[in-house]
Amino acid sequence: MRLGHLSDLHLADRRRYPRNGFAPRDCDRHSAALAQRLLKELAAAGAVHLVVTGDLTLSGEAAEFERAAALLRPWGERGRLTVVPGNHDVWTAEAVRTARFLRVVGADGRGTRRPATPYPRAVAASPEVAIVALDSARFGEEPLATPGRIGAAQLQACRELVREHAKEGRAVVLALHHHLVLPPERIPSDAAVARMPLADADQLVRMIHDLRIAAVLHGHRHCAFRVDLPGAAGPTPVLCAGSATRVADEPVRRARAYLYDIDRGGLRSVQAIVAGPR
Repeated sequence: MRLGHLSDLHLADRRRYPRNGFAPRDCDRHSAALAQRLLKELAAAGAVHLVVTGDLTLSGEAAEFERAAALLRPWGERGRLTVVPGNHDVWTAEAVRTARFLRVVGADGRGTRRPATPYPRAVAASPEVAIVALDSARFGEEPLATPGRIGAAQLQACRELVREHAKEGRAVVLALHHHLVLPPERIPSDAAVARMPLADADQLVRMIHDLRIAAVLHGHRHCAFRVDLPGAAGPTPVLCAGSATRVADEPVRRARAYLYDIDRGGLRSVQAIVAGPR
């Protein structure tokens, strides 16, 4: 199957800022038009399922979630969408208290009136491929210093889901927001950034070592990279999609989406779709 992947939309209305610790210039770093263009290209390229790995919003405002839901609606209405939250989607106590991400967007883009956590969530995207989505987004009084965390219960349930789908002959892809590891060589604008890591990344790395996992998809870092980790069936690719809306000059920071060809044997190809100027 052909799987689409994008991340870190950071949708916002510039006129509503400053608020929640952000200024209007923070909105200028992202362009929704770039994401719209990438979504059209993913569809034209034959992606049959779309994974969005978090940070749909800049600071978890209700209008921002509504805008994200509208952008992703064509995929959600066809049942071809898997979404996980990012740290910016739980940026404020109010966003968490009102369960905005789950109510407006949710794990499948359709939202829910009963916002009980659906993660980990397994989706049989095709007879050959399953996606297991994880929630690593955690609220903290100091958002810029709050790490992501999956938690023991979610990790154990994830293990069981991976085993179940692998037993049925499917390649399993994990999707979450936070990065597990960073590449040894980092671009200058990202080299000094060490905030908001995944607190229990070591547990997920161990899972990759123990179980057959075809790939891990994430976002969080606004630069694209790939790291291969030792896996139960050989090297397991861990792929960061960067940001689908980022307005930047550095090549690895430019807005992009990814196409993956996957079958029962695992990840067969990776193709980047880089957006041109907005």
